[in-house]
Amino acid sequence: MRRLKTVVALAALSAGVAGAETFGVQAGVGNAGLHLGAYSRVAGFGPVQTELRGTFDRSLTGGGETRVGADALLSVNLLLLRPYAGVGVGLPLGGGSGASFQTTLGARFGLPGPFSGFAEGNFGSRNVYRAGLLLRF
Repeated sequence: MRRLKTVVALAALSAGVAGAETFGVQAGVGNAGLHLGAYSRVAGFGPVQTELRGTFDRSLTGGGETRVGADALLSVNLLLLRPYAGVGVGLPLGGGSGASFQTTLGARFGLPGPFSGFAEGNFGSRNVYRAGLLLRF
Protein backbone atom coordinates (compact mmCIF):
# COMPACT_ATOMS: atom_id res chain seq x y z
CA MET A 1 0.00 0.00 0.00
CA ARG A 2 2.85 2.37 0.80
CA ARG A 3 4.42 1.70 -2.60
CA LEU A 4 1.11 2.51 -4.33
CA LYS A 5 0.89 5.88 -2.54
CA THR A 6 4.44 6.70 -3.59
CA VAL A 7 3.72 5.80 -7.23
CA VAL A 8 0.51 7.88 -7.24
CA ALA A 9 2.32 10.89 -5.72
CA LEU A 10 5.15 10.69 -8.27
CA ALA A 11 2.68 10.29 -11.15
CA ALA A 12 0.75 13.37 -10.00
CA LEU A 13 3.94 15.42 -9.73
CA SER A 14 5.21 14.41 -13.14
CA ALA A 15 1.85 14.55 -14.93
CA GLY A 16 1.09 18.13 -13.97
CA VAL A 17 -2.33 17.94 -12.39
CA ALA A 18 -2.64 21.74 -12.60
CA GLY A 19 -2.94 21.62 -16.40
CA ALA A 20 -1.04 23.57 -19.01
CA GLU A 21 -2.20 26.97 -20.18
CA THR A 22 -1.82 27.95 -23.82
CA PHE A 23 -1.43 31.71 -23.41
CA GLY A 24 -0.73 34.13 -20.59
CA VAL A 25 -0.03 37.75 -19.81
CA GLN A 26 2.06 38.87 -16.85
CA ALA A 27 2.71 42.06 -14.94
CA GLY A 28 5.23 42.54 -12.20
CA VAL A 29 7.82 44.65 -10.48
CA GLY A 30 11.47 44.07 -9.86
CA ASN A 31 14.78 45.67 -9.09
CA ALA A 32 14.79 47.19 -12.60
CA GLY A 33 11.28 48.68 -12.53
CA LEU A 34 7.98 47.64 -14.11
CA HIS A 35 7.58 44.50 -16.22
CA LEU A 36 4.92 43.40 -18.73
CA GLY A 37 5.00 40.22 -20.75
CA ALA A 38 2.97 37.83 -22.85
CA TYR A 39 3.77 34.22 -23.63
CA SER A 40 2.30 31.44 -25.70
CA ARG A 41 2.80 27.69 -25.72
CA VAL A 42 4.48 26.54 -28.94
CA ALA A 43 4.62 22.79 -28.34
CA GLY A 44 4.13 20.41 -25.49
CA PHE A 45 4.44 16.76 -24.60
CA GLY A 46 3.04 15.61 -21.28
CA PRO A 47 4.10 17.97 -18.50
CA VAL A 48 6.86 19.61 -20.60
CA GLN A 49 6.16 22.51 -22.92
CA THR A 50 8.08 25.07 -24.93
CA GLU A 51 6.96 28.70 -24.90
CA LEU A 52 7.80 31.97 -26.61
CA ARG A 53 7.54 35.17 -24.59
CA GLY A 54 7.73 38.86 -25.39
CA THR A 55 8.55 41.37 -22.64
CA PHE A 56 8.46 45.10 -22.02
CA ASP A 57 10.45 46.55 -19.11
CA ARG A 58 10.47 50.16 -17.94
CA SER A 59 13.14 51.28 -15.50
CA LEU A 60 12.05 53.62 -12.73
CA THR A 61 15.60 54.75 -11.97
CA GLY A 62 18.48 56.09 -14.03
CA GLY A 63 17.18 57.62 -17.24
CA GLY A 64 13.98 55.60 -17.30
CA GLU A 65 15.31 53.14 -19.88
CA THR A 66 12.74 51.03 -21.74
CA ARG A 67 13.67 47.57 -23.05
CA VAL A 68 11.82 44.98 -25.08
CA GLY A 69 12.81 41.36 -25.15
CA ALA A 70 12.04 37.93 -26.53
CA ASP A 71 12.65 34.62 -24.79
CA ALA A 72 12.35 30.94 -25.66
CA LEU A 73 11.38 29.02 -22.51
CA LEU A 74 11.12 25.37 -21.51
CA SER A 75 8.75 24.68 -18.61
CA VAL A 76 7.69 21.62 -16.64
CA ASN A 77 4.22 21.39 -15.12
CA LEU A 78 4.47 19.99 -11.59
CA LEU A 79 1.68 19.64 -9.08
CA LEU A 80 2.05 23.01 -7.34
CA LEU A 81 4.39 24.99 -9.55
CA ARG A 82 5.80 25.30 -13.05
CA PRO A 83 9.57 25.90 -13.07
CA TYR A 84 10.96 27.29 -16.32
CA ALA A 85 14.27 28.20 -17.90
CA GLY A 86 15.18 29.83 -21.17
CA VAL A 87 17.35 32.08 -23.26
CA GLY A 88 16.56 35.33 -25.00
CA VAL A 89 17.61 38.76 -26.14
CA GLY A 90 16.80 42.24 -24.84
CA LEU A 91 16.89 45.46 -26.88
CA PRO A 92 16.74 49.05 -25.64
CA LEU A 93 14.15 51.41 -27.14
CA GLY A 94 15.21 54.95 -27.94
CA GLY A 95 18.95 54.37 -27.96
CA GLY A 96 20.53 52.64 -25.04
CA SER A 97 23.38 50.38 -24.14
CA GLY A 98 22.72 47.90 -26.99
CA ALA A 99 21.32 44.40 -27.30
CA SER A 100 22.02 41.85 -24.61
CA PHE A 101 21.66 38.10 -24.42
CA GLN A 102 20.03 36.74 -21.29
CA THR A 103 19.09 33.54 -19.50
CA THR A 104 15.97 33.23 -17.38
CA LEU A 105 15.22 30.98 -14.41
CA GLY A 106 11.86 31.16 -12.68
CA ALA A 107 8.69 29.51 -11.53
CA ARG A 108 4.95 30.06 -11.76
CA PHE A 109 2.70 28.98 -8.92
CA GLY A 110 -1.07 28.66 -8.74
CA LEU A 111 -3.40 31.21 -7.17
CA PRO A 112 -7.22 31.13 -7.04
CA GLY A 113 -9.09 31.50 -10.33
CA PRO A 114 -7.29 32.14 -13.60
CA PHE A 115 -4.32 33.78 -11.83
CA SER A 116 -0.84 32.56 -11.10
CA GLY A 117 2.07 34.21 -9.38
CA PHE A 118 5.57 34.22 -10.81
CA ALA A 119 9.08 34.89 -9.58
CA GLU A 120 12.12 34.90 -11.84
CA GLY A 121 15.68 35.96 -12.31
CA ASN A 122 16.90 37.24 -15.65
CA PHE A 123 20.69 37.09 -16.04
CA GLY A 124 22.76 38.77 -18.74
CA SER A 125 24.55 42.10 -19.03
CA ARG A 126 22.44 43.12 -16.03
CA ASN A 127 20.72 40.90 -13.48
CA VAL A 128 17.00 41.52 -13.03
CA TYR A 129 14.77 39.90 -10.43
CA ARG A 130 10.98 40.10 -10.81
CA ALA A 131 7.77 38.95 -9.12
CA GLY A 132 4.17 39.51 -10.09
CA LEU A 133 0.84 38.17 -11.28
CA LEU A 134 0.02 36.19 -14.37
CA LEU A 135 -3.37 35.79 -16.04
CA ARG A 136 -3.49 32.48 -17.89
CA PHE A 137 -5.79 31.26 -20.64
